[in-house]
Amino acid sequence: MERRGFLGLALSAVGGVAGLLASIPFVKSLWPSVRARAEAEPIEVDLATLEPGQVGAYTYRGATMLVLRRTPAMLAQLDSMAEHRRDAGTVPDPAYVDVNHRAINPEYLVLRGVCPHLGCVPRLMGTAGKKIAGQWWTAGFICPCHVSGFDYTGRVVKGPAPRNLSIPPHRYASPTRLIIGEPTQST
Repeated sequence: MERRGFLGLALSAVGGVAGLLASIPFVKSLWPSVRARAEAEPIEVDLATLEPGQVGAYTYRGATMLVLRRTPAMLAQLDSMAEHRRDAGTVPDPAYVDVNHRAINPEYLVLRGVCPHLGCVPRLMGTAGKKIAGQWWTAGFICPCHVSGFDYTGRVVKGPAPRNLSIPPHRYASPTRLIIGEPTQST
């Protein structure tokens, strides 16, 4: 091989390696940040810390997740506002939840706590919600911004919310450990 050919080949190889090394920062900038990767990870909820009738708020993927530990009285009220439900045409629930309770375990309701109207976080309201929603209100969640109402299953009973509060993927690792972000495998 001539000297000129060798120098051209060597220069091409060095230029290729330099181009590859120079592109590394650009390629790394396209990867998700450590914070973004952490937010995408499933979260674990210790259910033992929730008292009956209490709702806990947790952050998963930048959104609020609500976990309500329902009391026997709350479970008895699940159909009390059935005639007011406006959930026709809403997104179907995951196959692994019971349609009556909208939950895997009837005692715990797991919802994406973001109102489908404008993204506010609904609040748990007892009979005091009658002042806001009307005398037919028995109890559930009310969005503070535009007064959308949801029953103890997260179904919309008062507008302007167009659909139910959605159910995030979740599973139970034990009777007191809930994992949000990992779906239960349907059988």
